[in-house]
Amino acid sequence: MRSRDLRQWSGGGATRVSSPTGRAVRRQARPLFGDNKITGMKHMTAHTIRDLDLAAIDATDRLRKALPARVEALAEDLDQRGLLTPIEAVGPNDDGGYRLIYGAHRLAAAQQLEWATIPSIVHAPEAFADEAQTRLREIRENLMRFELNPLERAVAITAWRDIYEAAHGKVKPGRKPKKADAGISANIARIQPSGDLDDQSAKLAVCFSEAAQAAFGLSQRAIYLALQIATISPDIRDRIADSPLAGNQSELLKLSDQSPDRQAQIIGLILAEPPTATSVDEAIAVIDKTQPAQTPKPWEKVSDRFSRLKRAEQHRFFEAHRDAIDLWLAERG
Repeated sequence: MRSRDLRQWSGGGATRVSSPTGRAVRRQARPLFGDNKITGMKHMTAHTIRDLDLAAIDATDRLRKALPARVEALAEDLDQRGLLTPIEAVGPNDDGGYRLIYGAHRLAAAQQLEWATIPSIVHAPEAFADEAQTRLREIRENLMRFELNPLERAVAITAWRDIYEAAHGKVKPGRKPKKADAGISANIARIQPSGDLDDQSAKLAVCFSEAAQAAFGLSQRAIYLALQIATISPDIRDRIADSPLAGNQSELLKLSDQSPDRQAQIIGLILAEPPTATSVDEAIAVIDKTQPAQTPKPWEKVSDRFSRLKRAEQHRFFEAHRDAIDLWLAERG
């Protein structure tokens, strides 16, 4: 990759835009973390994108460590598809080296693949006032990353399924598996696995290596649940996209088990002002005029589990909680 100057005003500076007359003007950007002292970037600093020697990049003293499982999975992807996003570094320093700002997993994966160089966004040392400002740049990059919530993840996996089927043909439905085949946990056991979804999840899961499945949570079971969630009608998905429901996989699975009409009724109750129901189960109870299922209290869960332990395990429990038991007995004379 050739070195090319991408001059821009960053971190609390300005952005180049076009005016109605076609002239380039500067628009003052509102700093995300306050003034330039907080963002760590000075006005009108330039950066370049170029290949850096891996041996010249210092990635020590990181706030976020590169996790081996993620590095292995990312290395497999880089080897097959290449790097999508450059890392970011600052330098050269007095010794001619560079300090990594962000991209530790990408850098470690490139090292594992024995790459000689890696595409990098490089800032000049004078872009940062001091070491603390460089550190703030790393922190900002990590904090401002928005991970996919369960609903967004389901939509993404379903879009991937559609692309896969366009290239390889639709997955033919197989036998309808038993509940155990799909690995459904107890809290969603009432959702009956579809043979179609089960076959699709099995086909899609093998597209990823074991390392990728472990690092990114893309097992057959995870894909199956995502495809199940994506059966929620698109208009309902749009309505709940910015609600807490979008981040609750258990609630989404319960919602997906309802017909489109009932989904609309349920969401209407949950999103009402004020809410008529706070969960899918409560909304179903209101619609069906029944009592909602009671959520067991924490002590009830422990008691139920304790009652099913073997006697030797129960005695170990007593020993582990001897002080609490003695206190309880003393309070009762």
